[in-house]
Amino acid sequence: MLSFLNKKAAGKGLLVLKTDGFGLRATVINGNRDALKVTVSVSSQQIDPIAALTDVLEQLKNVLGKNVPSNALLLHISAIPDLVQITESFDSAEAENLLEMLRWEMEGVVAMQSPNWDLGWLLMGRGYITPEQREELVHLVTEEKQLSAQHGGRSPMRLGEVAIREQMVSKEQIAECLHIQQKLQLADQRLLTQWRPQPKEESPYSDDDLGDAQKFLCSAMPAAQHQQWLDAVKKVGGSSGFPKLNLRQVYPFAGSTVPLLDSTDTVLLTEFHKAYVFCAVLQDNQIRDVAMVKCSSHMLDAGAVAEVLTTGSFAQANRWLVADGDSAFSDQISQLGSLLQLDAESLAQAAADKIPSGRNELLAELGAARHFLGSAPLSVAPLIGMPPPDPIYRSNGFKIAMAACVLPLLIAAYEGFFYWKLDRLQQELASSERQLEIMEEKRDRQRKDSAEARKNITAYQQNTVLLSALQSEKQLVEQVIVKRQSFVERLLPVLSESINDGVVLESMKESAWYEFSITGKAVDQASIDDFNQVLSISLEPLNMYIDKSPSNFKGDSALMQNGIYVFEFVLKQKGAQ
Repeated sequence: MLSFLNKKAAGKGLLVLKTDGFGLRATVINGNRDALKVTVSVSSQQIDPIAALTDVLEQLKNVLGKNVPSNALLLHISAIPDLVQITESFDSAEAENLLEMLRWEMEGVVAMQSPNWDLGWLLMGRGYITPEQREELVHLVTEEKQLSAQHGGRSPMRLGEVAIREQMVSKEQIAECLHIQQKLQLADQRLLTQWRPQPKEESPYSDDDLGDAQKFLCSAMPAAQHQQWLDAVKKVGGSSGFPKLNLRQVYPFAGSTVPLLDSTDTVLLTEFHKAYVFCAVLQDNQIRDVAMVKCSSHMLDAGAVAEVLTTGSFAQANRWLVADGDSAFSDQISQLGSLLQLDAESLAQAAADKIPSGRNELLAELGAARHFLGSAPLSVAPLIGMPPPDPIYRSNGFKIAMAACVLPLLIAAYEGFFYWKLDRLQQELASSERQLEIMEEKRDRQRKDSAEARKNITAYQQNTVLLSALQSEKQLVEQVIVKRQSFVERLLPVLSESINDGVVLESMKESAWYEFSITGKAVDQASIDDFNQVLSISLEPLNMYIDKSPSNFKGDSALMQNGIYVFEFVLKQKGAQ
């Protein structure tokens, strides 16, 4: 509604920060939302937010002098977007209820799509190994575990040890990445969530029945990481000759280029990032569907992306735009083009009239700047930045000064009002005393009836509040039950397909959330090992792993009772608490 206030950046422009976990890039953007201009772009390899921000501000200061912008935006790799659908049966009138539901929905999305900060991913992100070398290391580590199981259960070499043995990296590089990994592991996984309600319009390209549902474009990231950057901006801004920074908003990487599009066609947008591929379908400049394919835990599989893009509303697009900011996915884009039978159009060329040419690596920053300046307000859901400062009339000094000026007038006015009121009360008191004896009995009855009525009203209000709370709790529980039932329905076929002829399952119990205990019997240890191997692979799509196993692959074996092997597997979901 007030987007016209942000049509043009301030005189010094916008400072757009982008961190992918391996460093920080800072870009100064000037102009308005329809004609953006990149003034300067610098980067830092520092991991700590304070050190990285100090580094890039020092570089910008050397180039721009005192013209470093004070208004800043942040793009963070751990901010994850998704399109969440809530049925109208859920009471979303209360903002707290809606926020809690959307945050609960986003917990699974963030856990599934956030980058895996394992050692191989860190080595690759720092440029010490290639994606192909990383896949080779994973293969060698798997062989190490198999050899360890076959030769007395010796401790297998870990990925870092194998990488040093194969002379791919040095000990110093391993130590550096392990230090980075320790910094990136957060004990507090609570989420900060923001949302934008999407227009309730049915699309001919969607199979969803939206008659009784509302869609919300959400973004969520760990609150601890969000607070790290707020603290860094507060500490660095205003020191060492730097401007006092105001972090206005925090944007996710995925979907950040959507504001660069101005098209009434049905457009398929595919963004390629280091950690994931983001796909979105837009019609009449409105987001109809989104999907993400994670690739931080393995090399990008073009087939997995093609499987997404050839289903549902994604298959109905007649134009395909591609944003490859890292310029590292040309082979996968060509492969996808042949699978989809669509020509990949460069987003940088399609939006050439809105952004500087030759700035493919800055598409995310330019999209965030264009959104902040008022373009496509519902296409991205940025998280909050630093809260605005209190207005001057709320400061203690202003309040003290006003009190000193107004206090004498208030005292004089109060005294005049007091004497006038006292005279009037005396007159009313004289009149009341004459009627007191007549009305005393009637007043007692009225007081008794009034007290009883107030008691009944209080009880009714308490029961109404309790009923409303119970209804909200019931709806939340129903949502949880549906989601848990859907997960179990996906798990049971995986167990069924993993069973071989030598294994019989007896029971499956859920001992905790996303933790299952599976017991059964087998004719021999080899059947258990085979079941363990197949089940481990089948659980990957569910983001689960085998925490406890009687397989020889892990150095254990099943118990034998009356010539039959009795076993118990414990399955857990990655990241589940």
